[in-house]
Amino acid sequence: MELERLLAYISLFLPLVFFIGLIIVLSRNPWFSFTGNALSDMGSIQNPVNYYFNGFLMVSAVIGFIAAIGALRNGLSYLMPLAMVLLFLVGVFPEEYTPHAPAAVFFYVLALADIMIIGLKLGRRGFPAGYIWSILGILTFALMLYLVKVRLFKGLAIPELVGAATILAWFAYIGLLQLRGFKL
Repeated sequence: MELERLLAYISLFLPLVFFIGLIIVLSRNPWFSFTGNALSDMGSIQNPVNYYFNGFLMVSAVIGFIAAIGALRNGLSYLMPLAMVLLFLVGVFPEEYTPHAPAAVFFYVLALADIMIIGLKLGRRGFPAGYIWSILGILTFALMLYLVKVRLFKGLAIPELVGAATILAWFAYIGLLQLRGFKL
C-alpha cells in the first residue's frame, strides 16, 4: 500500500481508535462521571491507574500526528500536527502539572482553528462542504466555551467530548478526501 493511502486510512480510522481506547480507559475507571469530571481526572497523579488514560492520550496523539502529517502533505492541514503535539503533552503532564491546562486548551484552539481554515480553503476551491466545516468549527468552539461558562455540568468531560467529536469527524472527512486523491 502506498504511503498516501496508508496515511488516509489512518486518518479515516482515528475516530474508531479513539472510541476503542476511551472504552478501555473508562473500563479501568468505573468512578468516572461524564458530568462530574474532566477527562483528565482519569490521568491524575492521584489515580493509581492513570497510565491508561495518559498512555491512551499519547498513543492517540502519535496516531493523530501521523494522520495530520498526511493531511499537511496534501494541503489539508496547517495547525493539526502542532495540535497533536499538544495533545501528547496533555498525556505527558497530568492535570496537577502546570503545562497540562495550557496544552489542553491550545490543543482545542489549534485543532478547531485548523478545521476552520482548511474548511474555508476547501469552500473557496469549490467544495461547499468546506464552509459547513468552518461553521462547525466555530460553533463547536462556541458551544465548548458556553458549556464551561454556564457550568451546566460540574466537570469538563462533556465540553471536551464535544470538541473531540468534531475533531475526530474532521479526521474521518479528510481521510475520505485523501482516499479519493484530493489535494489542495
